[in-house]
Amino acid sequence: MKSDNLKYLSFAFLIALGGLEQSCQSDARTSTRIPPVIKKGKEQWQKDALLSLTDLINRGIDSDVNYFKRARIYFEREQYSEALDDINESIYEQDNVSEYFLLRGKINRELGKIDNALEDAQRAEALQQSSPELYVLLADILQAKNRFGEAASYLNQALRMAPYDGSAYYVKGMLQAKQGDSLASLSSFNYAMNVNPRLLRAYEQGTTINLKLKNTAEALAINERALTRFPERASLFFGRGEILNALAQPDTALIFYQKAVAIQPDYEEALNQLATVAIQLRAYPQAIPALKTLLRKKPQSKELNNMLGYAYEKSGELDIAKTYYETSLTIAPGDQDARYGMFRIRKIESEGLYPSYYPEENTNQGYKLLDTARVKINIIQPRGTTNIRVDSSRKAKIE
Repeated sequence: MKSDNLKYLSFAFLIALGGLEQSCQSDARTSTRIPPVIKKGKEQWQKDALLSLTDLINRGIDSDVNYFKRARIYFEREQYSEALDDINESIYEQDNVSEYFLLRGKINRELGKIDNALEDAQRAEALQQSSPELYVLLADILQAKNRFGEAASYLNQALRMAPYDGSAYYVKGMLQAKQGDSLASLSSFNYAMNVNPRLLRAYEQGTTINLKLKNTAEALAINERALTRFPERASLFFGRGEILNALAQPDTALIFYQKAVAIQPDYEEALNQLATVAIQLRAYPQAIPALKTLLRKKPQSKELNNMLGYAYEKSGELDIAKTYYETSLTIAPGDQDARYGMFRIRKIESEGLYPSYYPEENTNQGYKLLDTARVKINIIQPRGTTNIRVDSSRKAKIE
């Protein structure tokens, strides 16, 4: 019996020892395990990369490469001015790298500097750059300059190398739209938006074409998608205003024009529409700031001077209105709108100087106008007529 007990105890001891060893091994594994890597979001990664690259640039390490890397991050973040400054530094230090000129061409394209963008893209091509990215850029720039044949040639090269590139389909859509094939262009823009949801110009052009085709529901849907992805883009708020204006909702459209101008104060199209719609709605004080901004850009515009004069006139500020009408007449002495504006103001002023002539406004004093409805007017008849007989048998011929 003792031997059985000893065997049982020894067996239990071995089990406990094994459990203790397993526990120690588990603890050892736990203590030496590499902690899990937390993946950073794209925005946080970009912030960290910018800090690191800035530090390397300040220390003078591989300046041209690090300026290029930082410019590329700024470009992805749509900070185009900062990106241009950095890529200019890269090219200043190393002016024979095709990737540098390609990136600067893309930045200039986004900034609307078409000629500079074309020069950079051609320089990149001369430095033996032959990527679909370059060919798409060249095609895009050339279609913007209405050089459709050259644009189509580069686009075909790009599609052979990258047949599913969203940017290439955007350019294809632009070429189709400019050649009058609206439905095909919409198909290309939709594909571009689905493949590359960050391609802002595809949303803008899709909205514009649908609006021209009076497909307001489709235009509104595209605009809503775009605003979800780009909530701070003035062009999209302007587009929403245009859609609402087409839907005969000018009061709501005015709100979106104002949002566009608040984001981009020098947005000329939005300023024009804001002023026009505000005047149509008789919201004259809202039109005046937009018209003043436009007039600073075009001080010799008789139309803007007339619109400002009209807005001030309807707001009751006649002296200010006269200055704008007078400026318009100085620019174009025969301008009818300005002359009518001055006539209206003089009439109002004369009514203020001589109120007694208007009994409906001042019935207690002054002269009364003659009520011609109570006056009987006899038409003067002639006393007689002279009848001259005509011999119809005689015909007169005028040589």
